[in-house]
Amino acid sequence: MPTAKLQYRPFEPGDEERILETFNLTFRQVCGQGYVDRGSAQWRWEYLDNPAGSLAYLAVTEQGQVAAQYAGVLMRVHLGAEDRDLVFMHAVDSMVHPDFRRGLKKRPLFLEIAEAYFETYGGKAFDLGFGYPVRPAWRIGERYLGYRKIRDLDFLLLDLAGAPSPSDPGALQVEHIHELPAEIDALYQRLRPRFACMVAKDRAYLQWRYQACPGAQYHLLYAHQGGQARGLAVLRTEGALVPGAATLGDLLVDPEDQETLAALLGQAQTLATAHGCPQLMTVTNPNLPLHQSYRSLGFRSEPSAHWLERRLGSRDWTAGLDQAWLDQHWFYCLGDSDLF
Repeated sequence: MPTAKLQYRPFEPGDEERILETFNLTFRQVCGQGYVDRGSAQWRWEYLDNPAGSLAYLAVTEQGQVAAQYAGVLMRVHLGAEDRDLVFMHAVDSMVHPDFRRGLKKRPLFLEIAEAYFETYGGKAFDLGFGYPVRPAWRIGERYLGYRKIRDLDFLLLDLAGAPSPSDPGALQVEHIHELPAEIDALYQRLRPRFACMVAKDRAYLQWRYQACPGAQYHLLYAHQGGQARGLAVLRTEGALVPGAATLGDLLVDPEDQETLAALLGQAQTLATAHGCPQLMTVTNPNLPLHQSYRSLGFRSEPSAHWLERRLGSRDWTAGLDQAWLDQHWFYCLGDSDLF
């Protein structure tokens, strides 16, 4: 490891190029063949364009090289029963340059930069942090960074070859749209009291997350009737956690509106089949009614460990939400993370 003196500081405008140099070098080694370098458009979208904000903390040499980064994407979260708003931080893009991973220092650089990030922003810029790490990363987060387990993820899977044909939605219309209508805001405002804990899925957030995201194609399925929005589902037909499957990564629908849910899933099933996907998969909290609705429509539950185990964990600063409460009440979707 170089003996260069490191400065720990927040991201500053102009750091982007050096961050991407270290990011791409690091993840080429981690991900191996098939890794595609991240470009400046993806970086700007994630860190500069997010309406809720994103935060990065760096370890930088005197020459400006980025030796390490700890970062997180912020999202607004609403607690329906309490009518309270919070900010969650999804930990992403943490890295240490290969040249700085080993040396005579007893304390790894990754831990130092993570602790500096938490000291600067935890309980100030965000109330709670969360992530979906694989097992090696989880061990570090639990042992050193204060993260605690909410649950191991299960995937809900529907085999499309044997699935019943989608039923006729009647007067309810489901469209494959390319621009989110203004009525999405009214839908979110109407639904948010129904969820104990959910990301604020207003039109501004959804436009940023799905319409503006470079390098990924998301299919927006919009259900409406008589001029009123009834639901929204977001589908991706590539890049799934289950190879070959189409992924239903986000959903905004009344948890008791079985008609709209079935219509959205029927359209997702048709679209996935048209793209040659053998399965439709999603993730939802098994303690919420929506999980049973999926099961009643033919989905089965499989541990994520059958492919690559994912564990949902959190660390609280000022939210007052422990892991047991989150496990019972949080309506999480893969779209809340960088896994979709």
